[in-house]
Amino acid sequence: MFINYNGFLLNKKLPLLLLLLIISLPAVTQTIIPPEPYGGERLMKQFLQEEMVYPPPAIANGEEGNVDLSFSVGQDGIVSNIVVQKSVSPLVDKEAIRLLKLIQWYPAREIGIAVKANYELRIGFKIKRYEKWVKNRGYDAYSYPIEPVDSSFKVFKREDTDQYPRPVFSSLDLNLSHFISTHLTYPEAAFRANVSGTVHLRFVVEPSGRISNIRVIEGVGGGCTEEAIRVVKMIDWLPGLKDKMAVRTCIPIEITFDISKKTVGGNIPNPGQLQ
Repeated sequence: MFINYNGFLLNKKLPLLLLLLIISLPAVTQTIIPPEPYGGERLMKQFLQEEMVYPPPAIANGEEGNVDLSFSVGQDGIVSNIVVQKSVSPLVDKEAIRLLKLIQWYPAREIGIAVKANYELRIGFKIKRYEKWVKNRGYDAYSYPIEPVDSSFKVFKREDTDQYPRPVFSSLDLNLSHFISTHLTYPEAAFRANVSGTVHLRFVVEPSGRISNIRVIEGVGGGCTEEAIRVVKMIDWLPGLKDKMAVRTCIPIEITFDISKKTVGGNIPNPGQLQ
């Protein structure tokens, strides 16, 4: 069975593991928790809308429909064994596979233990809908601020790069901490409920400078987590470098909501900005 959300479908049909106890105890049915994309299905949907690049020849030829992909998610969350179960065209299928390879996954779990599992993802390619996305996001393809670009899809830890990703702002006197404190609003619901705390996020800075795969390591209620994600997504970056190539880089960030001052702050990585 596929779960449908605006053209993107996930196959949630996974087998149940039946554990039979020979001793005089009732039988227990143990469900395997399926793999899950970082940030959940909602953020994955947004990511696919932001990252999809519909091949121009496919648009010209009117090639549209659903690409069904089957794949395995290993115990380490790595995707492998990608198979096109339902094709639209070679060009469209290639773009669907590229998008899948950009998504990071939590592995399936059985009794709290990570296990390898098969999964399926359907990505819908509709020309009119894509044109609306392009209008809303402001681009139909993206450029790379630094080239060449690593094509391996590997995500590097920040400390493993030769140069960290760097946020880019329109003003030279603006730094990351100031940008976040200026654009982030203390949610009224959190303020009324006297909620304070620190939102811990991790995300990937793509070679294009946009971010993806936002993962909530520790959230805060009252809308604070959602507000932190909203502001983080506003920031453009120069990508990290490894061996003189732009690479995908994982960045941690902490944003603190302080109810006593109705202010925000946090542990912001790499505060030094472009000069």
